[in-house]
Formats: sequence, C-alpha cells, structure tokens
Amino acid sequence: MFILKKKAKIIVAALLFAAVAAAGYLIEKLEKDAFVVETVAKDDAVSYVFEGDAEENGKININTAGVTELVKLNGIGEALSQRIIDYREENGAYVTIEEIMKVPGISENKFDAIKDYICAK
Repeated sequence: MFILKKKAKIIVAALLFAAVAAAGYLIEKLEKDAFVVETVAKDDAVSYVFEGDAEENGKININTAGVTELVKLNGIGEALSQRIIDYREENGAYVTIEEIMKVPGISENKFDAIKDYICAK
C-alpha cells in the first residue's frame, strides 16, 4: 500500500483529471468527425442515385441519373424524368443517347435541346 502526502495526492488527482478530460475531448472530437462523414454520406444519398456517377464531364448520365439530375435538363420535368427512368428500368441501360427518343414525350426537337448535356456511359 502506498502512502502519499497531501501534495502528491493533489498532483495525482490533477493528472487523472487531465487524462480523463483529454480522453473525453478526443472522443467528442472523433464522434463529431464521424457525424460529419455520416451526414455528408446521407445528404449525398438523398441527392444522388449511387448506381454510378450521375454526371460525367459536365454531362448528365441518363443511365444513372435520378429525377433530381434529369430535371436540370431544359424541357424535362419530373414526370418526363420518371418516364426516362422507367424506360431504363424496363428496357435496360441506354446504349446511345439517341435511344432516349424512344421514351414517350421525348421528341426530336426535345432531344436536340438536351443532346449536348447528356451521355449514356
């Protein structure tokens, strides 16, 4: 059994307090960093479809884009975006961007307006 003087007890108590405080700070910081990473992942999951990159070289990939990305195209609303996705799910991936004209509501004029902004990789 160790017998410590009053001064030694105070030093030991101060060191223990400092160690516990440092451990608490470290745990809080790590949890906060983990929360930030988790939040970013969740925010991305809400905004994007993780089947692949929705945008490649500034173009929207019609094989992976969700409604959120497709409505960015000129003249494409939510309903038409959903038809593009439904066609893709029923018939498989678009092989060429021209194939999007098989979707009801995508005329040649509408295709001409969006063809420079889409890809089918």
